[in-house]
Amino acid sequence: MPISYQIDPKQQLVVSHLSGVVTNDEVQAHNSSLPTDPHFDPNYRQLIDLTGITEIRITTDTVTTAAQHQYFTPGTRRAFVATSEATFGMARMFALRAEAGGQTIEVFRDRAKAEKWLGI
Repeated sequence: MPISYQIDPKQQLVVSHLSGVVTNDEVQAHNSSLPTDPHFDPNYRQLIDLTGITEIRITTDTVTTAAQHQYFTPGTRRAFVATSEATFGMARMFALRAEAGGQTIEVFRDRAKAEKWLGI
């Protein structure tokens, strides 16, 4: 599965993993299933690991739509980890659009720095 997630209530953390070829449909499915998960809390922090992506098949429209329809509480810290230029750029594009709606998102190339920023 190209996109999966784990919810850790003890750490108040959602960790999303993206790997392989990631498409618009998979992003939309993830964004539909996560907020309806009974363990999801919109106040939890999120770590989004993009390091396993081998190909991005996500359009700018999907990034914009996902950024505009947020289900995390504004101000909640969310960190993307991206090592390739393409995934880093996609994450920054998402972050800039989501920040306009009050989201607090940073994009990192190093997971340890992302975890430190999230306080985990």
